[in-house]
Formats: sequence, C-alpha cells, structure tokens
Amino acid sequence: MFFQKMSVPVQSTVTISSFLGLDRRARGELGSFREMENLTSDGYPTLTVRPRRGLAGQVESPGGIAAKDALIWVDGHTLYIGGVATELVLTEGSKQLIGMGNWLIVWPDKKYINTGDLSQHGSLENRVQTQGQVTLSLCGAKGAALGDYLVSEEPPADPAGGCLWLDTTGEIPVLRQYGESGWSIREDTYVKIAAGGIGVGFTAGDGVVIEGCREESINGSHVLEAAEDGSLVVPGMIASQVTQTEEMTVRRSVPEMDFVIESGNRLWGCKYGVVDGKAVNEIYASKLGDFKNWNCYAGRSTDSYVATRGSDGPFTGAADYLGSPLFFKEDCVERVYPSAAGAHQIVTVRCPGVRKGSGRSLQTVEGVLYYHGCGGVYAFDGSMPQRVSQALGEDEYHGAVAGGADGKYYLSVLDTENQPQLLVYDVRQGLWHREDDLRAVGFAVSGGVLYAMTGAGDILALKGGGTVQEEPVVWRAETGELGLDSSEGKYLVRLSLRLRPEEGSTVRAAVSYDEGETWQEQGGVTGSGRLRDCVLHVRPRRCRRLRLRIYGVGGCRVYSLTAVYEKGSDGP
Repeated sequence: MFFQKMSVPVQSTVTISSFLGLDRRARGELGSFREMENLTSDGYPTLTVRPRRGLAGQVESPGGIAAKDALIWVDGHTLYIGGVATELVLTEGSKQLIGMGNWLIVWPDKKYINTGDLSQHGSLENRVQTQGQVTLSLCGAKGAALGDYLVSEEPPADPAGGCLWLDTTGEIPVLRQYGESGWSIREDTYVKIAAGGIGVGFTAGDGVVIEGCREESINGSHVLEAAEDGSLVVPGMIASQVTQTEEMTVRRSVPEMDFVIESGNRLWGCKYGVVDGKAVNEIYASKLGDFKNWNCYAGRSTDSYVATRGSDGPFTGAADYLGSPLFFKEDCVERVYPSAAGAHQIVTVRCPGVRKGSGRSLQTVEGVLYYHGCGGVYAFDGSMPQRVSQALGEDEYHGAVAGGADGKYYLSVLDTENQPQLLVYDVRQGLWHREDDLRAVGFAVSGGVLYAMTGAGDILALKGGGTVQEEPVVWRAETGELGLDSSEGKYLVRLSLRLRPEEGSTVRAAVSYDEGETWQEQGGVTGSGRLRDCVLHVRPRRCRRLRLRIYGVGGCRVYSLTAVYEKGSDGP
C-alpha cells in the first residue's frame, strides 16, 4: 500500500541586520520601531541600549546652563562657574547665558562677568544722578585744559599765534584759533562736566544720554570722549562756563530684547512688542567689541546698530550661523549680512521658522543648524530649511530645548499632553531614537561631555561621568505590524533574535495580536557577557500580522532579527 507524499510547506526568511531607529509613520521602514525607550544609534547598525548617565551636580532652582572653559549654571539668584559661586546677584527665573570672548553675559538681567577673573563683574547699564554742584566748561581732547580765550563777537585786535577766540556771532558759538592762515575752527573742542561721582561706572567711548542739564544743547545722546570718577567729557560747545545745582542724570542703557546672541565680536538682539508705550519690531547690535554699548552712533564702522523690520509676528529664536546672525519668526527668518564698513544688510526669507516657545531648540551639529518649527524639526545649511523629522509621524510637540554633541541632536520636547520626551537625531545616519521622559531646561558641552540640566534640578552627564552612576537602564523596542509587507497569504512561523546582553542583564520578548492592546510573554534570557544566539524562538500562533516587543534591564546589543514565514491560503 502506498501513501501520498506530503509536500513540505514553502518557507521564506527575512533577516533584519540594520536597525533604523524610531519610525512612527503608518508604515515604517523595515528594521525600524514604532515605539522605543532608552535606545541609541551608538552601535548602528545594531540595536543598542544607551549608556548609563552620571549625576554631575544638583541645584534647587535651575535657571540655565552653559559652558566655556568650565561648566556654568544658574541656581536661583546665584551664578556658578566651574562649581564656584560668583558674587553676581541675579533675579529668579530662566536665563540666557551668552559668551563673548572671556566674558559671560546673563540675560535678561543685563549682567556680565569675566570667567577668567570672577572679581570683574557688573551691570551692562549704568545710571548716575548728581547731587550738589555741577560745572560745565570747554576743554580739549580727553579733557585737556584750553587755557585763556576771548568770548566776543569780534576777534582780538592783535592776536598772537595760537590765540583762542570763542566766536559768538552765530546761534552756535565756534572756537577759533589763530595761525599762519588766519582764524580757523578748532575741531578738538569738548565740554567737560564736573561733579562728584558723575563718571563712576562709565568709560571713554560709552554711548550715554544726559538729562536735566541747564545747557539744553548738552541734553541728549553723546559718545563719551573721556570719563573719570569726577568728570565726563562729551562733544559740544557752550558760550560760557555753566554751573548748576539741579540734579543731572547720565545713563548708559541697553534695549529690551527677546533673544540675544554673539556674532562677529558683537552682541545682537531682537525685540517685538510694546516698549515704553511704543510698538517695536527691531534688530539691534552692540558696539563692536563692547557688549555694554548699544547707543554709540559716531559715524564709525564700529558703531552700534538698530533696524526696524517689516515682517509681522513675534521673534521666536535667534542663532549665529556661518557668521550671520539669524532671527527667526514662525514663518520667516531675518538674516543679517554684517559689513566691515558698518553698512549691515538684513534680508527677510519666507520659510518655516522656529515654533513659538522653542527658541532654545536652535543648535548647530556637524555644521548644520537644526531647530524645531511648526511642521517638525528642520535642518538649515544656509539655503532653505529641510524637514528631517518625518519619522516622528504626526505627533505635535512644543517647548523644545536642544543640545548637540558627537554628531547628535538632542531634543527635549513636550507632547500634546505636556508629557516630556527626549528624542535624539543622529545626523550622520539620519536616524531618530527615543531615550526617555527626561525634561531638560538646557544643554551644554564641557570637556567633550554633553550635560543636561533637568527641570528637577539635576545636572546629568548624558554618557556617564559625574559622581553617581545611573542604575541599569530599563529599555524596550516595539515594532509596527509585522506581516503587512506581502500581498501573498503568508503567516509568521518563528522569530529569532541574535543578541549580546551584558552580564547580569535580562532580555525578554512579547507579542501582540491586537495592535498593542495586550501582550503575551514569549520567554527571555539573562546575559552571560558573550555573544549568543537567542533561540528565543518566538513561536506565535498562526496569524497574518503581529507586533513584537523586545525589552529588558541593563546593557544589550541586538545584532539581527530573523522572521520565518510559511505560505498560507489567500483568504482573510
């Protein structure tokens, strides 16, 4: 008797050996994961658990973090540089910390400090109000005495060489000096203002505003020719010495600004809103090499700068990129083209800008500027921004804060339910990974290490270091629907994982047949520290599609995932 031979079901194998990170689109790339936690591209093309973090410090009231020669942070009213508390007293709240040479500027407090000599600190602004007698007199450059001169409408009858005559014929007096060619106007004529303490906090070259002077021509804006504790020298002319006891005010002011950056040895800033009852939509620049002065207009290339803009809406962020200050709004960027002659130009480029509230997301990584806009995350290389966050799907985020190191863009965001997420974009591989729910208020790189200041007050070294190491990392990775790639009737027979868990680490697998509503355990392994094939042969029930979850505690590297399919019927 002969029996009919049974045919062996035709099997097909699909092996994934390159894991492509996070992809939340309806149909992600093969090798990607729809959800994940605490994974990294460090071991690409393998799937790798992120390094354990280190605790580098803690603060009670986090206000900001930066780095120069050492790590810098704000805790409440105190600024710390390299762990040393400075004498600079700040207001409570979030700060912008801007470096300019050896100096650090704290905004919006308008304070500065020398990071190399912590005893040098103060305020960008200065205001002096006189008490007692104030004397105004003519002087030469730097306050030098002029000597005797005649004040009259007629010149001296028999002048000698070098003789001075204050000509009062016109409405504005003119000081003339006699020489070989007769009477000529003396150009280096200034007004010296002498009063107790009037020059304290000022230096030559400061742009100031004077108010309350009896001599009306002195009131207004001036650039100081010289400054000492008891006197100031300003350009001007008076007919005779003036003395008053009324209060006179001299002030050096800095405009209110939404964002401040450093570019080309100047500070640049922007403001949109109402200031002193006046609508403002302007971009500003400090005097070249002088972050204290924003009102110096002497006709030089080093002068301060201000320009009114025509684009609508508030500024949402600012950055220095390729030597150009960039000021973003949600739908455009105001790009400044600095000029060595001082004739700066600004061009408005209509493009996706920075989302409101995400001004701290601007970060340059590998020579490209990345930021969070209304449509996602964009990369700007100097031409037009290109979106790079397609893999994040349709999720909306806000309140983005970013940092960059080792070719990665770290983005701390809040989702629509205000839940935090730390997303990492590997700019070299073009891959996204999700770490965890860390909420950062700032990032800084010091000594090649990326630090994050959290909203809870921890200062974390994101790749280890510090005084305390994190506990073994809890991680997971979930695929999308497996089995939707073929039009043929196939069902999944087996899944095999090849991985290397660290010694003592655990790895488990689970499957879901109902789009992630429930999960069924499929077994697990404990790491011995050596490479092994996890014949975690996951054998699901016969189905057209399923989701796979891999999860564990401790370090692990997954090398490949193999799926074995058998042909089935073409029915539903």
